[in-house]
Amino acid sequence: MPLPTGPFILGETMTQLIQLITFGIVQGLTYALLASSFWIIYSTTRTFHLAHSLTYAIAGYAVYVVSVQLAMPLWIGLLASLLCSALAGCAIEFLLYDKLRKRGSTVLGIFLSSLGVAAAGTALLQLIFGPMVKQVPGFPNATLSMGEVTVTTLQLTGSAAALVTIAALYVLLTFTSIGNAVTAVRTNPRLSMAVGIRVESVSLLVFAIGSAMAGLAAYFETISFVAYPTMGLQPVMFGVIAVFLGGIGSVKGAALGGFVLGFLLVFSGLFLSQNLGVILVFAVLLVIVVFRPDGLVRSPIGR
Repeated sequence: MPLPTGPFILGETMTQLIQLITFGIVQGLTYALLASSFWIIYSTTRTFHLAHSLTYAIAGYAVYVVSVQLAMPLWIGLLASLLCSALAGCAIEFLLYDKLRKRGSTVLGIFLSSLGVAAAGTALLQLIFGPMVKQVPGFPNATLSMGEVTVTTLQLTGSAAALVTIAALYVLLTFTSIGNAVTAVRTNPRLSMAVGIRVESVSLLVFAIGSAMAGLAAYFETISFVAYPTMGLQPVMFGVIAVFLGGIGSVKGAALGGFVLGFLLVFSGLFLSQNLGVILVFAVLLVIVVFRPDGLVRSPIGR
């Protein structure tokens, strides 16, 4: 049987391209959400919060406990994910990072403590829930077709939620008094204290916001796939990479970095294995760091 040629080949190639672009948008918005969640914590407190992966996993198990073990609706599971991740992030900031800063701990010391919390917390989750993955069924996940291109309602819902959340964060930081306080602490903490802004309260606030955003991403991953103790490691790692790829100066830079990273990972799958795709991501980050240290988006203010 002869191979198809001409317009058929062109049409099939275009369909595959559009499908990849669709996947890139979905993946890109997920990483943009994670990048924004890490960015607001890091840019405000200068804390390299690797325990962000633990709050991510806690959110995943929260929806499992509420929606499966307690048999409550998924929307209550969503609220539980957001609340538990926000409380976990605030607890780590209040009980650990803030105490270390007041005792004059170095950036490296805080980084190592964050790494320790992530490792210990992951082991604790495994002790509590066991090593087996946990599924959360029940979301009406229909497949929508636009010609030969397909997308699921779960992908659309997660992407829309990520986009709305990032936009809400930008509006909060740009047009509200809370955003002005956060920006003041981010740009000059000492001057902020001089004008009456409570830096500790702002730090807790950004940990709550950033952790809840990570909880949102974890919620959609859990209902799409499964929850397991180390589920936060790779997504948060890619979120961190996206922050420095896009630029730590603004939420727009962080979100753009996540979006670009999502497309890069999707399209690298055309010609590279998953492991080589990760290597490509680090290679691109290295090039950006060397030739454009501020990232893709530069902002002197950091909104």
